[in-house]
Formats: sequence, structure tokens, C-alpha cells
Amino acid sequence: MTSPSTRAQRPTYFSSVPNGRRAVDIAVLAVLFLLALLGFQTVYGGIQYLLTGIMAMVFGILIALVAARFRWGPLRMTPAVLLVYFLFGSMFAAPTRAIWGVVPSLGSLKELLFAPVTSWKAALTVAPPVGSAQGVLGVVWIGVLVLTLLGTTVVLRTRFYVLAWLFPIALVLLSVVFGTTDVFWPVLRGVLFAVVSVGWLTWRFEGARLDSAQSTIISDTVRPGSWKNPVLRRRVIGGAVIMALAVGLAAGAQSLLDPPEGTVRYAQRNHVTPPFDPHDYVSPLTEFRGYLKHQREEELFTITGVEGGSKVRLATMDQYNLQVYDVAGSRDEDSASGAFLPTATGVNFHEAGPDQRTSTITVGAYSGVWMPTLGERTDRIDIDGMPIDREGATAENLYLNEKSQTAVNSSGVQQGDTYDLRYEPYTPLTTEEMKTAHFADIELPPNSRMDQMAVAAEEWAGTSDSDYERFGNLVRGIKAEAYYSNGLGEDAASLPGHGASRLLAMLEPIGFDEERDDAQPFGKIGDEEQFAALTAVMARSIGIPARVAMGFQVPEGQDGTVSVTGEDVTAWVEVPFEGHGWVRFDPAPEEDEEPTQPEPKEVEEPLPQVAQPPPPPAEPPSPPPGAMSDDSDDDEDENDESTSWVVYAAYGMLPIVLVVLAAVAVVVAKSVRRDRRRTRGGLPDRVDGGWQEILDLMTDLGRKPDPIMTRAETAARLHADLPELGALTLAGRADRAVFGPDDLSEPAVEEYWSHVMTARDDMTAAVPWHRNLRAAISLRSFRSRSQDRRADQKRVRATTRAREKAQRRAEAMRRRRSSLRSMRKNRAKKSSRKGPS
Repeated sequence: MTSPSTRAQRPTYFSSVPNGRRAVDIAVLAVLFLLALLGFQTVYGGIQYLLTGIMAMVFGILIALVAARFRWGPLRMTPAVLLVYFLFGSMFAAPTRAIWGVVPSLGSLKELLFAPVTSWKAALTVAPPVGSAQGVLGVVWIGVLVLTLLGTTVVLRTRFYVLAWLFPIALVLLSVVFGTTDVFWPVLRGVLFAVVSVGWLTWRFEGARLDSAQSTIISDTVRPGSWKNPVLRRRVIGGAVIMALAVGLAAGAQSLLDPPEGTVRYAQRNHVTPPFDPHDYVSPLTEFRGYLKHQREEELFTITGVEGGSKVRLATMDQYNLQVYDVAGSRDEDSASGAFLPTATGVNFHEAGPDQRTSTITVGAYSGVWMPTLGERTDRIDIDGMPIDREGATAENLYLNEKSQTAVNSSGVQQGDTYDLRYEPYTPLTTEEMKTAHFADIELPPNSRMDQMAVAAEEWAGTSDSDYERFGNLVRGIKAEAYYSNGLGEDAASLPGHGASRLLAMLEPIGFDEERDDAQPFGKIGDEEQFAALTAVMARSIGIPARVAMGFQVPEGQDGTVSVTGEDVTAWVEVPFEGHGWVRFDPAPEEDEEPTQPEPKEVEEPLPQVAQPPPPPAEPPSPPPGAMSDDSDDDEDENDESTSWVVYAAYGMLPIVLVVLAAVAVVVAKSVRRDRRRTRGGLPDRVDGGWQEILDLMTDLGRKPDPIMTRAETAARLHADLPELGALTLAGRADRAVFGPDDLSEPAVEEYWSHVMTARDDMTAAVPWHRNLRAAISLRSFRSRSQDRRADQKRVRATTRAREKAQRRAEAMRRRRSSLRSMRKNRAKKSSRKGPS
């Protein structure tokens, strides 16, 4: 058979377009896609997303160019797209799971496999900037790759350039849906997008219009669509001047183009529910006494770059339910409690302030989901120092509540985890600021009512005009005649917990009910857990917004790198003041003060250390694994151990399996078609079906026969390449069966089909194996049938219209001739009547 390069092919639109115009089209689309891509800046931050988007755009353009040049259809383009997607996706869309950030791994391939389903939600639920973990780059990688491929394919292979322009618009809409309420250079990007779009669309429209019409004022040597065309040149220059004026006006009116104050740009992420719920975990404040009892001398973690007296936050609790002070959180990130949003690592959450500090935290014996943080605002979290497996697990499970400044690793921290924190240090109010400070008007989650607290709180807070002084009076009233004790060692009896009965007992005079075996001591005796909870509950009872924070305090006199132990555990109260944020208060008395009434012996004698508080009204929720510090660290991540490599391999092989199944479906469809042709219909139809099998195989091998050629002409071409095929015999017998006498027999039809199958084998044996494989899964023969049917229908319609037109013209000619004959007869009669003059 002749090689594909020598056979005649119909010219395509791609081959008829000059290289210069093709280059301009691609360049314009690339600029528009780049302008649209910059809309993701506020979402991702940094340049990683930009690199991912540019490479996706380059690959999409290259695939579209190759496909247009070699006339690839969807069946060939799809494997090319999948190959690029998985081969380069690990580097650009899943770098946190790739080996060295470049080489594909099972984890990165799995992330890419599920990215079309999971990346969209991850990009909406991770707090911006979303970084590059958790597959969030899949939105840019998939979106830009697919839209660029489609847009470039349309502009290269069709005349619908306006349709190609809609694909950059689609990317703009995608950046809006997945964006934030902030916009990156909106006026500049919008004006450039409009200028480039209008200029390109006008040039394409005028060029196409002038190409189709020859102007009388243009020389015959000038192509209408070229720059030498004076009409086109004047219109382009005039349009450029108008666009320049529009750009100047838009830049000058930028302030008028901004949305009205108070309006917020739509962002889909504001309507997506975060996946982390703090109510699934026990309040960390319930573990307060456990650190003193079980891990007093044990190193929980180390911190670098801190000063003595600095507080390390574990969690912030802002809702009291009569049992515990709980971490509330919310579904609305703008509420006072905030929302726990998935957070990216290695990106800046805020611009650095002048006093920003950096500390490294290395986890020791501490365990749980609450991550130690510093300062009043976290600006950045880096986990580059962790091992690869821990880095990936932490990045996938990291959450941050911006309002409460509580960080969470939902998979639980482990010994050896290390991360860098960039934060703004806490700054207390000055004396002048205290005098003018006013409570912030915020709405915290409602607490359970305790009317007994309000009376004492009103009395102790007083009626000062200064809000700061009023809360200070409340704290001083609580500290009055209060004593510090954690009930351990030789300390006075002090029960753990901060339930309603424990806090109400603190309002009673110091004493002990000797007649009750399960009695608890009365009076303001306790540690930071009880005093912080009591202060916050009493403040909330009189309308003062307050919350409890728990963590650790760096020992005084220790600076630089510090080891934090269970003995350093503490809790404090935070109150918001307008313009100053959350201000910290330490409500617990000094530790060196001991109760004097009644005598210590009388308190210690009847109260053994094993005394228990009364049972709470309801059982507290059972914590999930890793939520309590008592959970053993010996339990490894069962998911990591139980996940078999076979499962990951199966995920990686899934695209290949789908491609194989599609190929098998094509082969089966062809087999069914062949059987139907051989066994169904009349005997002439079955013989004609055998000849159609020869034509379909020619089409699948890349040598489609001309539909207007007869069987004999097609067989002659085939015979010239493969004389041993017997194509002339097959064509002659098919013509005789279809147009000859009706004397076919069943054995003759079966013998004809045997000859057809032998001819098929000879045709496939004459070409290389890879062309046979491509022909076996090719869809050309299916498309050819539909194209031939459409062509036949078009020819029938054209023939019918031509016949009808010819009939109308013949009828008009007959009427005209009849009219002429009638006129001649009338003239002859008139002349005969007149006679000779």
C-alpha cells in the first residue's frame, strides 16, 4: 500500500492559514490566559501557581499544535493529555507528594488521580493563601490545561475565533469563583484584557471580511487582509487611538470603578462549610491537671527565639456548657469565634509587621491535635524541617482559626515534629490606653446561664466609666482572699475540673463539709484552670465578652531556646477592646499564698487526696484517637500501615485500565458490526456488507476511499498496491450480487465472506504491527459512515434542488414559447384581414 505521505488528502483550515496569523492568534490567547491566571494571586500567593499555570498553558498549546498539524482527533488527543497530566502533574500540581518535589510517586499519582474531584473543594476550604499542599494546585493545572487546549484547538482548526476567545473568559470566571473578596490589579488587568480582546477580534473580523470582498480602491497586487491594505490599516490605527483613549479614561476613573463601600465581592469559599469541627474533640482545658500530675518534669517541646514569661497558646475556648469551657469555632470565618480552615504551609498569611519574630518548635513528649503557637497573630507556618512522610501528613491536616489563633493538626502531632512560626508578638496596653479602652462589640457563642454568678460579678465589677478598670475590678474581686493550689503534693486540697458545681463552690467561704464523704472544699482555692474559667463565666454573665486561653508559660529568666515541661502549663483570660484586639489577664493568685481559714490541718486532715467531685449532669464526649494527651504515642497511623502498595498501584493503573477498556469496546463494536453484516439482511445486502468491510478496513488503515468512486475504481486502486488481494474479483462479485439477477445462494454468500476475511488478513499483513493496532481501535470507519451519509444526503438535496430548478426553468421556457407562438398567430390573422393595400 502507498505510504500516508503520498496519498492525497483534503486541505484543512489549519493548512490554509499563514504562519504569521497563526502565531498572532496563539500569542493573543496566551496573553489573555495569562491575564486571567493572575486572578488567582490572592488565592495562592507566591509564584508556584503562576509556574503551574504557565506550564499547563505551554503543554496545552503544544498538544493543540501537534493535533492540528497531524489531524489528530479526540481519540488521539485524550491519551496525550493524560500523559502530560500524570507525567508532569507531580512536579507542577502535587509537588508536596512528589519525590524531591519533581519525580512522580504513588502519593503524587494518587493525588492527581483524585484531583478532578477533590482539588476543587480543597481550594475552597483552605484558608487563603492556599499554598501548594492538599492538591489545591489541581484547580490551576486542570483548568488552564483543558481551557488552553480547547481554546487553541478551536482557533487553529476552525474559523470560530470568537468561540476561542470565550475560553480565557471561562478562566476569568474560574478565578472569580475560587478567588477571595480581594482582587489582584483589577483595573489594570481588566483594561489590558479588554484592549487585547477588542484589538484581536476587530483584526480577525476585518481581515475575514476584506478577504471575502475585493475593494475597487485596492490594487490587485495587495491582499485585502494584509497590512498593506489602506482600508484595514486606517481602521486598525483608528481603533488603536480609540482604545488608547479608553485606557486613559479607565485609569483616571479607577476610583469611580471601585465597588461601593460596604459591598463585598462574591467568593464561593465564603459559602463552603469547613471540614474540621472542634466539637469532635475534648476541650484541652480538661487536661490541665494531667500535665501537672503525669508530665510535670517531662519535656513536652522546645522553642527557640523566645523570652522568659512569654505565653505559648494551645487553644482558645469561648463557650461554656456547665461542664467544660469548650473550643467553639463556627461555620462563619468572620464570626467572633472564627472558623477552622485548612491552611497552607510555606505561605504568608499576613504582611510582616515591624516586630515580627520567628521561632522553631520541636515536639517532644507532647501529643494531641492542638499545635503550640506564639504571639497574637500567626503570619506563617513552615514545616520544611519534618521528614517527607510527616511533612505530607501535616500539610494535609493543618487547620488554623484566625480569630482565636488556634492551630490544629487533625492527625495529631508526634514526637520529632518540627515547624517554624512567624508571628507578631503580644504587646500589652500602655497606661494611657487602659484609661480610654472600651469593650469591643462582638458576639461570642452563648454560654449556659448561671444567674448566681451575675450578682457577685456586678458587685465586684462596680460602675467605673472605664471598661478596662471595670474588668480589672472584677479580677481583683476574684483574687481577693483567693489561694493558689493544684491539690498535688503538700498543697491544700483543690479538686480538678471547672464544671458548674466546682465554680459555684468557689463563691462560698473557705471551708469543708466534714459530714459528707464525697464533699469538696469550698472557697476560692484552685489553679489557673479554675480561676480562668470562673473569671470568664462571671464576665460573660454581666455582658463582658471574655474567653479562656490555655497553654504554657516560658519560665522567667529563660531566653533563647527553652524546654517546656508540664509544670509550665497555664491558662489566662482574654477580653477584646476596641482598636486593641484581645487583651490578656492573669486571674489566678500568686502561688506562694496559702489559705489560713480554716487552719490547714483541719482542711487537710478530713480531706484525703482521693476525694472526687460530684458526678456531672452528663457524660462528656469521648475524644477521638489523638485528641487526649493520655493517648499512647505507640499507636502508629493505622491508615499508613494498612494501606497496601497494591491499592496505590491500582489507583495509578486506573487511567490505563480505562483506556484499555475503551479500546476493547471499539474492537467489540467492530466485531458486532461485522457479524450483523454477515448474517442479517438479504443475500445481496450481505454480499455488499462484505465489500463494506474492505472499505472500512481501508479507512481505519488511513486510506479512506473516495465515496464517489465505483467499486471497480476502488478495487483498481487497491489492486495496484496488493495484486494478490483479489480486489477486482471481490468488487465484480459484489456488483453482480447487487445489480445482477437474483440467483444468489447461501453457499455463495458464505464463500464470498471467506474471501473477504482472507483479503482482510492480507491487508493487515502488509502494514506494520503498530498500524494494525491503531486500525483496530480507530473510530474512523464509524465516523466515515456518518460523514458519507451526510454527504449522500447533501448530494441528494443538491440534486433535488437542481432538478426542481431545471424543471422550473423548462416550464418557464415552455410558457414563454407558447406566448410567442400565440403572438405570431395573432399578428398573422391581423395581416390577413387587412389584405393587399
